[in-house]
Amino acid sequence: MKYCRAALTFLFLLTPVLALAATNPSGRWEGKLSTPNGDLTMIFNIHQNGEKWVGEVDVPEQHVSEFPLKEVKVDGAAVGLSLAGPGDPRFDGNLSKDGKSLSGNFSQGGGVIPLTLEWKAEPKAVTPPSNSGEVQVLEGVWEGALDAGGQQLRLRFHFNKNADGSITGTIDSLDQGADGIPINNIARTGDSVKMDVKMIGGSYQATMDKDAATLTGTWSQGGGEMPLVLKRKAEKKS
Repeated sequence: MKYCRAALTFLFLLTPVLALAATNPSGRWEGKLSTPNGDLTMIFNIHQNGEKWVGEVDVPEQHVSEFPLKEVKVDGAAVGLSLAGPGDPRFDGNLSKDGKSLSGNFSQGGGVIPLTLEWKAEPKAVTPPSNSGEVQVLEGVWEGALDAGGQQLRLRFHFNKNADGSITGTIDSLDQGADGIPINNIARTGDSVKMDVKMIGGSYQATMDKDAATLTGTWSQGGGEMPLVLKRKAEKKS
């Protein structure tokens, strides 16, 4: 009798632990989103930053990598993943009892598509931005525009100096409503400047003029190249 009671007590103690594991969405999740234009592979990297849930999404077919999620909401077995973009794209699903699948719907702009995500691995660490060479001269705001098939896409680059002297950068695509796209690597050798934007599979190779006021170069993305000239935006005088 004592053995049975001990075994039952053990099972009762174990049950909450198992329930907790089954409602923990931490990990790398992958699924196929069937769209009218073909399937898209959706890879969500969900993890915690302190007590806050955060995440990133990769879409290999669109050359998107480590795109930060706007919001990750976890309420028991219910998981909501919001993406930044037109039409408020988001995924809402429920975690299976074994914690290995998330079944739900992907919605955007009024459309709803079923999507099931499968757990693939533990969450991966996000690559921190890096500097190479004397890039501090870039500090400030730069603006330019891409000619994408006759459509002008205005871009604004922000370069901020950190306390340790390093530079971090982000890009705003003003006509697409996308803000704060992080620049992963910034390198400078002489008057040559190169930037990698891993999130959208883009890069920028340019030459800086002697006044450090203009960058003239080429934007590359998805196998295509377009000329891009960036001008330093003058600071407003008070």
